[in-house]
Amino acid sequence: MELPRNSVWSLKDSELLEDGLYRLLDIMQDVESVILYSLTDTSTTVRPVAVSLEGFIELVSSRKAKKAQYELPTYLLVDEENISDEHIARRDKNYDLIKGIISDSAFVFDYATKKRSPQLAEYSKKINVDRKSLARILTLYWRNGQDKMALLPAFSKSGGSGQERTLVTKPLGSPKRPRTIAVERVAKYIVNDDDKNKFKKALKKYYLKESGLTLSKTYDNLLKDNYSKEVKQAEACGRPPLVPTKKQFSYWRTKLFSKDQIIKQRTSENDYLRNKRGALGSITDRSYLPGTHFEIDATVADVHIVSELGSQYVLGRPTIYIVADRASRMIVGMHVSLYHASWRAARQALTNSFLPKSNYCKSFGIDIEDSEWPCAHIPKELVCDNGEMIGVQPRKALTPMTQLSFSPPYRPDCKGVVEKRFDIINKEVLHELLGTTRGGQVVRGSRDPRKDAIYTLKEVTAEIIKAVLEHNRSILDDLAFSSPLLIENDLSPTPLNYWKIHLKKHRHELQSANRDEVIARLLPSAEVSMTRSGIYFNGMYYSCSEVEELNLASVARSSGRWRLEARIDENTTNYIYVRLDKNREFIRCNLLPRSRMLGDKSMYVVVN
Repeated sequence: MELPRNSVWSLKDSELLEDGLYRLLDIMQDVESVILYSLTDTSTTVRPVAVSLEGFIELVSSRKAKKAQYELPTYLLVDEENISDEHIARRDKNYDLIKGIISDSAFVFDYATKKRSPQLAEYSKKINVDRKSLARILTLYWRNGQDKMALLPAFSKSGGSGQERTLVTKPLGSPKRPRTIAVERVAKYIVNDDDKNKFKKALKKYYLKESGLTLSKTYDNLLKDNYSKEVKQAEACGRPPLVPTKKQFSYWRTKLFSKDQIIKQRTSENDYLRNKRGALGSITDRSYLPGTHFEIDATVADVHIVSELGSQYVLGRPTIYIVADRASRMIVGMHVSLYHASWRAARQALTNSFLPKSNYCKSFGIDIEDSEWPCAHIPKELVCDNGEMIGVQPRKALTPMTQLSFSPPYRPDCKGVVEKRFDIINKEVLHELLGTTRGGQVVRGSRDPRKDAIYTLKEVTAEIIKAVLEHNRSILDDLAFSSPLLIENDLSPTPLNYWKIHLKKHRHELQSANRDEVIARLLPSAEVSMTRSGIYFNGMYYSCSEVEELNLASVARSSGRWRLEARIDENTTNYIYVRLDKNREFIRCNLLPRSRMLGDKSMYVVVN
């Protein structure tokens, strides 16, 4: 059985000693005794006690004595380097006074067993120090762990820090003197309980509320409401008013209300949660596998665009939709259009997220391999706000494929990943283009950015695609601490590497997307007509190999046109998806040469 020196024991229901905490000072084998010191007794002079070794072992065996912990005073828990020279000198001086007797087993046993200790009296005379002073130093030494640090002076407890002072008839502190002899300084005001209640009421009424007054104005209202009589009398007599000072009012504000209360009550709940709460973690801490959460949001681009049919027609600022993976920070999909934030535009962004990107990029003049933007998956959960995604249509379209999650209103921090991507795109790309609004930072009287607009929707989209590809390859230091796979495989912490290595190691929550299902569910539906000149939609004609094989144009010329169900990709007029038979999937039909004047344009430009 281990009975370590200096260990702490909790005794209960013992016949040898009173219940409480005891420190085991020493084991004396020659007299078969254990020297214990009571930690429960808080007197300045406490003697140790001696019990038989056999009796103490029996207490431990019967579990009447159990090992425990004793919390040292906080002033002892410091580094040697942070202790002042004065405190070190005082500690060492006290230690030198007792080091001649603490190592003497005979003295310790004698001091613990006899009511009077002649050895201590003799030692005190020898070193010329009062016996009671030595007893107090020994008490500190044994109580705080039997080492030199136990004797560190407790000056941090001096002055009653944090305790409220007792009311007196005289002002606390040194008297204040006037700066000049000619001006007599007002007498110090002593704050009483009645004044504190007045302070509390004034703070609650004027200061501790959303959009509350400043402390200075609250103080002025306090004087008007509670001390106006004294102020008027002082003005009439030509003397300073004897009222609480602004400094006293400010001091009692922090005493009557905690800092946390002041912060919470002077702001709204949303503002507190978004800007003032403690940020002990990140929303990405609980989502480190790709595909666990995709975030979708929209913003208006900080640049004006012109029509593809003529640069003299300024169309305004397009809406950018971004879909980002929370874990990898990968931008998995996007859409740029002149539609406002709506389900019509959001569904295009989601279609782009769930399908391969090479054909999409090629339509904007950017040739990439699918491995450069390898995102064609459906997430476990899609995080969106309470806007366009909360309707019936989005639920019907998306619920079979993924789970929808809605962030609280006015809480962009709940979709912080996608919000940050907007900031990156605007600052690094769009603010460099002609026609930019620079996020509203336009100096009054400066040139209207609409007059400088030269870029079309297609050109702006191409620039954003390049920025997205660059972002997915950029180094983000935080990713290195999100998953060990990057370090284990010696990969730089980029969203692209994070995405690829997790898919390679099968550590993700992604599911494969069926192309036909995505097109049928997410792309906007429309009705087209089968005519003798091809499939007609909004002044444009389309066809495909199957239409030509079945000679449907000839049938339409002889039997008349008929309607077909179609899906429209808003990004381009070059093709649409048409269902030739109700029991078949949608087939891509390309724009015919007769409509080439409307090719390579956004569907919005042609339709509107």
